Amino acid sequence: MTFTEDIRNIIGTEWTGFETLLSKELESRSVLLNRINSYVLGTSGKRLRPLLALVTAKACGGSVNLKAVACAAVSELIHNATLLHDDVVDGSDMRRGKLTVNRLFSPGVSILVGDYWLTKAIHVLISYDCPYSVLGLYSKAIELLAEGEILQMELADTLAAVEEDYIEVISRKTASLFVASVKGPAIVSGASDKVVEAMGQFAWHLGCAFQIRDDILDYRPSSDTGKDSDCDIMERKITMPLLCAMHRNPSMEEYIRRRMADITADPSRIAEDRKVAEEIREFVLDNGGIESAKAKLRQYTDKASGYLEVLEPSVYRDAMKSVTDYVAGL
Repeated sequence: MTFTEDIRNIIGTEWTGFETLLSKELESRSVLLNRINSYVLGTSGKRLRPLLALVTAKACGGSVNLKAVACAAVSELIHNATLLHDDVVDGSDMRRGKLTVNRLFSPGVSILVGDYWLTKAIHVLISYDCPYSVLGLYSKAIELLAEGEILQMELADTLAAVEEDYIEVISRKTASLFVASVKGPAIVSGASDKVVEAMGQFAWHLGCAFQIRDDILDYRPSSDTGKDSDCDIMERKITMPLLCAMHRNPSMEEYIRRRMADITADPSRIAEDRKVAEEIREFVLDNGGIESAKAKLRQYTDKASGYLEVLEPSVYRDAMKSVTDYVAGL
């Protein structure tokens, strides 16, 4: 049994309530939209954000009210909306080993369905009478997600990113939704201001760690991850493993940045681009980039775990700790 299945069992019937609410809110008069919605739901991953939302509600209040279930659904709606948009931006044909909506239908369809899921997210928050503060958290997350992606695109053009830039990007594009997914349920569960603030810090550190983990996995063979290796390099993204390798071997930094600039994303030069990507990957592996990035990752998960101490001991707090252990353990 996986750790996510363990958490679902701990949450209990509220998980079924989340799935029911999510499916109901996505029902449409459009046959095509219903078909696509079902496909996206069927290819979802671990659903870590709604899991965190519901287990946080349990840890903070001992039970899960309907507003917390709504928060869980909104977290999943926003997350999948961003993936639908990302697949268009990145030109992705595969996600989690399945064809993307971008490939199966068209980029336009993927964008419109993503828009539909985003508007549904706001509708759910309003329909279930979630507090204005919770609506503010999720709307801010949407803003930061978009801003983070644009900032990442800018940095891919300049290739000047340093660690501070990288953390700024992942804080927006990943950690922001983790924060909303955890703080929102804490608020609607009646947690004190002290606990709500601690949950926000827990979620921010966990979200950053989660993205660092994902960026480390990009340097593993595709057979291990279910996606093409070197995706980040091919998109000229300077992530934590590469930053760490350049820090450990500063004499090569200027050369490596110049080599990444040679990646053109021109389909006619794909073979040349892949050779450059392979060279950069080997540089990261040979200069301890993965090991150093893992150490950074554990710093964030350790801090995340520390913020859980504000909660009363319970199986739900233990479940939240198990998420940090999963992220830290790759």
